[in-house]
Amino acid sequence: MYRQKEIKTEELKIKDGIIVIGSDIHIPFQDNKAVNAFVEYCADIQPIAIVLNGDVLDFYKLSRFVKGEGRNPYEEITACQSLLKDLKAKCPKSQIYYVIGNHETRLQTYVLNNAPHLASLVEDVFTIIKTEEVGVKGCAEVVINDNFVCTHGKLLGNKAGLSAIKEIEKHYMSGASGHTHRLAKFLTRKAKRKFVWLETGCLCDLNPEYVQDPDWQQGFAVVQFEKGKLKRAEVLEIENGEVL
Repeated sequence: MYRQKEIKTEELKIKDGIIVIGSDIHIPFQDNKAVNAFVEYCADIQPIAIVLNGDVLDFYKLSRFVKGEGRNPYEEITACQSLLKDLKAKCPKSQIYYVIGNHETRLQTYVLNNAPHLASLVEDVFTIIKTEEVGVKGCAEVVINDNFVCTHGKLLGNKAGLSAIKEIEKHYMSGASGHTHRLAKFLTRKAKRKFVWLETGCLCDLNPEYVQDPDWQQGFAVVQFEKGKLKRAEVLEIENGEVL
């Protein structure tokens, strides 16, 4: 049986610096004002690293949930490439990571289900997007200083913060996740250790055609390290294209 090339976790060691984490752009359902606010924030502060924490692409036409007119995956990929190039051009010294999300996995799933004999042509989604050509590292997760993880996330809750609680219990470390399209910061203390988890919101349209009245918030996360330790971890809301 053909197996996709393993997408690995990246490990990042930071003594002092800021990392900006955004997720759930869902091209072609992105909110251009929100995406621009995220990119310009990164350009202003020039973080040591930027993490695109999954679901940058939607792959709408490849979903088994498709309703209505589909989108062309090639057009989505081209738009994604343009975004990555723009982000890298405006933040040339920032390390940029692209964490795989559940929507990125739609490509391989579709091929395996509908054209398994062609599966060997799809090495992995990041090869298709050509992330390395623009200096972006595709990965499964990003682990920072062995105690903070950026992951797209799989554990849902029906309110902001509930996913964060589940992710802390799963990983037993601090971190940030997307997937829920909600903004939240959850703090707890276990075995004399402090944990913080951020739900990083989304950068997509808050009123897309495929869902009614979603409880979503636009925004992203900022984490800061000093002397190798987590100093700051916050979520920032975006409203009408402005970072609040």
